[in-house]
Amino acid sequence: MFDAPQCVITLERENELVGVAVLGTGRIGGNYIDVVNNTPGAELKVVAEQRPEAAAPWEDKYPDVEFVTDYKAVLERDDVDVVIGTLPHWLHYQAGLDSAEAGKNVFMEKPLALSSAEGLQMIDAAAANGVKLMTAHTQRYYPAVQAMKKLVDSKRLGELVMAHDMWHKPYEPWLRPPWMMIGSKGGGMGQMDGTHEIDRLMWIFGDDVETVSAQIGQVTYPKSEHPEIDCDDTAMCFLRWKSGKVATISRMAWRVGATEYGGDFFFTDGMARFRLKYGSAEGQETALYIADSTEGTWQKEEVRENNPLLEEFTEFVAAIERGDADTPIPQEHGLRVLKVFEGTEESARTGREVKIDW
Repeated sequence: MFDAPQCVITLERENELVGVAVLGTGRIGGNYIDVVNNTPGAELKVVAEQRPEAAAPWEDKYPDVEFVTDYKAVLERDDVDVVIGTLPHWLHYQAGLDSAEAGKNVFMEKPLALSSAEGLQMIDAAAANGVKLMTAHTQRYYPAVQAMKKLVDSKRLGELVMAHDMWHKPYEPWLRPPWMMIGSKGGGMGQMDGTHEIDRLMWIFGDDVETVSAQIGQVTYPKSEHPEIDCDDTAMCFLRWKSGKVATISRMAWRVGATEYGGDFFFTDGMARFRLKYGSAEGQETALYIADSTEGTWQKEEVRENNPLLEEFTEFVAAIERGDADTPIPQEHGLRVLKVFEGTEESARTGREVKIDW
């Protein structure tokens, strides 16, 4: 992997800005228009959206932005250096592969693809064409997650021993696009939320996960009662690192329940937890708490505010401009997340612990 020689994009246009195209406007896609417009060194050239009804509100909001219906026409343009892929999961592979083969740098929303086999083809295509392909695991740009990473690295609470990462949220399938209810298209809470949780833990613990075990199911809206839904909504996973550190992941899209979104971390000399605000229910907050005394109480610490999408894309563009050997989130990381995710699915199918084949 990554055997191709490095190639630095040369921007010879008059203003030497990095030309950017956004592929897709669904869910958060349209927000990238503002992100690009506020990224130093970047210039939005075009947005590709094949569904007129999805493009319409963004066209009204941004009358000066060019919209097209075919992303392949975007890839033929010489003024586009970077494409942002914010498409349904099942379209990531082909759009990413086409973009890399067209010589465009790719900023792909997570997950990288539906499988590690697809992801490897995409990364290899980028290397062969002298461009970069980064999976946008944006949650490592969330200040509360960054604060936990900094806390772990500082050893302020001693050595990290174990953690529990959680994402329990309202399902509300009627508010989601149909493809999100189909597992074969990348729907379900595993690809939606589980890959975020795996990414967070691998960033904080290290990416050398050794084994995984998991129980995964469709329990909130069982398929027998809801045949239109064919994807997971619930899981409990156990990850073991080569260092001996361990973590659990719980995720559930509930019909009735309460939202819990964040992680609890346990150290040799204390505990810490972060929470991320999700929805508008009472008590939702973004915060970091520390427990480092014998009093048995939590102390809240300040967490900065930011625009994670903007910070992430700004760093990506800067790396492209400098001609860095790799991207801010290493290109291989998105692939490694998929391998761990696939391990959890295999464990759930077989009922056995699965060793990750790196």
